[in-house]
Amino acid sequence: MNLWDATLNSKPVERASLRATEEVDVAIIGAGFTGLWSAFHLLSNKPDLKIAIIEKERVGFGASGRNGGWVSALYPSEMGADLVTPHLVQSIAEIGVFASKYAPDANFQKGGSLTIARNRGQLKRLKNNIGSATFLNQSETLSKFQLNGALGSLFTPDCATIHPGRFVRALADHVEQLGARIYEKSPALRNTDHKVSTPSGALIATTVISATEAFAKGSRERIPLYSLMVATEPIAEKLWDQIGLSNGESFAEASHLVTYGQRTGDNRLAVGGRGAPYLFGSLMRSAAENNSRIHDQIIAMVRTWFPPLANTHFTHRWGGAVSVTRDWQPFANFNQVTGEAKAGGYVGDGVTLSYLAAKTLADLILEKDSELTKLPFVNHTPPLWEPEPLRWLGVNSVVKLTDFADREEAATNQPSLLAKALSRVTGN
Repeated sequence: MNLWDATLNSKPVERASLRATEEVDVAIIGAGFTGLWSAFHLLSNKPDLKIAIIEKERVGFGASGRNGGWVSALYPSEMGADLVTPHLVQSIAEIGVFASKYAPDANFQKGGSLTIARNRGQLKRLKNNIGSATFLNQSETLSKFQLNGALGSLFTPDCATIHPGRFVRALADHVEQLGARIYEKSPALRNTDHKVSTPSGALIATTVISATEAFAKGSRERIPLYSLMVATEPIAEKLWDQIGLSNGESFAEASHLVTYGQRTGDNRLAVGGRGAPYLFGSLMRSAAENNSRIHDQIIAMVRTWFPPLANTHFTHRWGGAVSVTRDWQPFANFNQVTGEAKAGGYVGDGVTLSYLAAKTLADLILEKDSELTKLPFVNHTPPLWEPEPLRWLGVNSVVKLTDFADREEAATNQPSLLAKALSRVTGN
């Protein structure tokens, strides 16, 4: 079960479905972070806008309510990262202000982030890619975090952690207070000519924002890749004294196959990772979110990282899909002629990126000439993914080879040559 759903402080609001035809200024498809932040920024700039949001399931059903809770300045593509990163850093601060005012129980804590090297190959890569981070040697790393086998790390202050389930619901409540209407159990069946139809109603709008991310259908523009998570029972303070993370740092191993973790507000360890297979035809299945083999691998990894947790119980297992474009570049697009807008392609970095993309969409829709509307992800058209079965073969081969690249580094203590070759193929 999803930890974030299981540890809400109150029963989620059940909202009615759309059962009429309504005329609005802006219709938003999807009540995750992108859709909700879009409504927030639009109404913050122009309070008299009529905005309605339709959601197929419930608020925060997708990645917004299942993610690792990192509010980071990570950007999935090297292209334009130097231009986007300062705005992501500013977005973290603005999300923190929102959390303190409207989502205090979401446990926003800006403790920075540690990327840990556990072999000399990883360590060499970190030293070659310090950027704006601070390199910590072994003793400096272990003073913050007792991860087994740590040789060094990179530390950046530009990351916070949250309870995403509580946060996304607080955001929805606030957006409603600003005047937007949210309709749940209202899937968009058709979206044409300024009209979005649902099974029992419709929205007629000047502008339509598609904020469905990994749930977008019928396009090779992006694919869903599953990321899975586990969480422990609450851990005793004496064990935390051995582990560290006393300042709320998020953390990851410097492996090529993505990992991520945080110490939660109720003293659990919540850890996630990639490696689940891509499903043919970009299908999404609930069974893929509960891949016991991947969950067991993550638990084994955590026990390797933290030997004191040998007898600690893992009480929650869950997962969800992230959206990946072929060039790993996100997008925030608006067509003034058709009134169609969309944002997505966050590759798992969506907690902060969705805020920035939505703020950018608001500026585009309201015709504001701002720095955001000139960022490289604005009106970006990513190349299409290969057709099936090439896509299935290619993506799953890359997942497997990425794991082999990590094994190569552990065996050779050198940065992986295989990973370097893969980056040329994947564009990342």
